Amino acid sequence: MNNGHLGVGRSVADGLRMSFGFALGAFTFGTVYGSAAHVQGMTDAQTLVLSLTAFAGAAQFAVLPFWTDPLPLLAIALSAGLVSSRNILMGLTLAPMLRSMPPLQRFTGIWLLVDASWALAMQERRRADVTKLYMTCSLVLLVAWMSGVSVGVSLPGALDALTLKALGQGGMIFLFLILVMVTRSRIGPALPWVIAAAASVAAHRWLDPHYTLLIGVGAGAAAGMILPEKRND
Repeated sequence: MNNGHLGVGRSVADGLRMSFGFALGAFTFGTVYGSAAHVQGMTDAQTLVLSLTAFAGAAQFAVLPFWTDPLPLLAIALSAGLVSSRNILMGLTLAPMLRSMPPLQRFTGIWLLVDASWALAMQERRRADVTKLYMTCSLVLLVAWMSGVSVGVSLPGALDALTLKALGQGGMIFLFLILVMVTRSRIGPALPWVIAAAASVAAHRWLDPHYTLLIGVGAGAAAGMILPEKRND
């Protein structure tokens, strides 16, 4: 439904309301990450700066075990890239909206791209104010995430090594959650995501979870480019 030219206040209010539940999750996840990073040996400043600039909880958990001296930079880059590769699919679906933004807002929108704000933007993509809605949701999640990380750094020792290893596979968990949201609602074509899930599950038997995620994203992206677009007119 196209809501016409809605006021900024209405867009912000809707964004706050829609993102509230996700923000609670982001705060909790941030608290866990802040505590885990402290245990791993990161300083509070390093944890906060990385969380703000990267804003990628799953990738940050994935590279946390590599935070040693000296830093294995290649391993960190590869691990973060593999876990974050699902953003390729999300970015492709958001491209029409991002192209309509002014350059500075566009780059900010790319930086703030996370699973929850992507899903909300796709769900409300027919609204004329979808860009304002997306930016509001993303900023709310950023504030919640950083607030959680700030609390977490003051709670060292709350997690054991096994829990940290499990949380390092967060990218796969997020991919599953996105697939559930796609298939149970009308936020986009479901088939590429189903293909991505099938490829990931098939590869999971033989490969590390990080690589199964990359295979799933690659299969989904290929399907999105090859399959004919469904037209509603």
